[in-house]
Amino acid sequence: MMPLKYAIARLRTPAWLAGVCALVLCPLALPGDSRTRPSARCATECTPGGVPVLAWHNFADQATPEYGTLTETFAAFEEMIAFLAENGFRSVFPEEVRLGADGGARQVILTFDDGPRSQLRAAEILERYGFRGIFFVIPTRAAGGDERFMDAAELERLSRAGHRVAAHGYEHRSLPGSGTEVAASLVRSMRLLGEGAQPTAGHDFAFPFGHYTAEIAEALAGSYRYLHTVNPGYWDGASPLLPRMLIMSGVDPALFREYVLAGERYRPTLEPLTPDGAVAGRVAFRAHGPVPDDLELFAITADASGRSYVSNPLRELARVAGDTVWVDLAGYMARHYPPGRAVISYALVTREGGEMRYASPGRMNWIADPVAALRPAPAPVRADTAASPGAR
Repeated sequence: MMPLKYAIARLRTPAWLAGVCALVLCPLALPGDSRTRPSARCATECTPGGVPVLAWHNFADQATPEYGTLTETFAAFEEMIAFLAENGFRSVFPEEVRLGADGGARQVILTFDDGPRSQLRAAEILERYGFRGIFFVIPTRAAGGDERFMDAAELERLSRAGHRVAAHGYEHRSLPGSGTEVAASLVRSMRLLGEGAQPTAGHDFAFPFGHYTAEIAEALAGSYRYLHTVNPGYWDGASPLLPRMLIMSGVDPALFREYVLAGERYRPTLEPLTPDGAVAGRVAFRAHGPVPDDLELFAITADASGRSYVSNPLRELARVAGDTVWVDLAGYMARHYPPGRAVISYALVTREGGEMRYASPGRMNWIADPVAALRPAPAPVRADTAASPGAR
């Protein structure tokens, strides 16, 4: 099989692509922009505080079970937006974030995935409060005539209203399981979205299902300035990978309020040593200061009991060796998640006065090879059609 980087290079070399790359694939240089990768240590030694990043999907007047777990009501959504406005937040795009230099103004990044048509009404709610969002759409759906999703004219209307339209893959396939989806995300997504698009079309990309590997993130970082995950936590204003708090149906308003208000107190003390997106049954963190006795692991996705937004104590699953904290991630998942779960987006947290404090940045790690984990199971062979051992 051709290595990923060579397959991508071959797709990006045709002459027709040069003009597209100049306009939409290659991010524009902005004042103060540096394409260098920040050190993970920045999270523990740079300016205190982090920016909350929120992610919604679908909306409806009533969130009934048939809508699934990613549909919020318009009323609940407006309550969240009103809370942000009442508490002095202003919406920003990633390149506008300024930590420690904003005169106390609170910043928040608002994002929306998949491009369902219900997001048009959500955008109107944002506009009533003077907010802007980033709308991550699936290009093949936007161009495919499916009435459930926004079309090109509606996306252009969002852009004219001050919102940002960006790519969420190409066909919304998990990238580690599909080399063609990676290549299409690099080339064809922006070609579809970039025809008549805003000049910032190549700034942001959201991983389908939140799945990535370190190699895929590196490949995409050459074409997209900001890579949006669904890892819990706050953005430090420097990392190319942005965590996002996924808002699921019926999220506890208290948890939402706690998350957005605590960003200004964000100062993680555990520096990740295991690469983000790596396959690792055990993950390591370097402690900058005393290691908390009450470390918990927090994840948004539902555990074996069906509960979302749950943190559980690590106890014996966390071991300290000098200034290094080792976490048995495979053991944690075996204890708290259904069998077969191969990936988790998480952060290490503590509890102070009943409130959750992030001790580490948000991460995503696999406990099994992602390509094998995402490969569809073979169809069972019926006994009456199976060939005998001697058959040809």
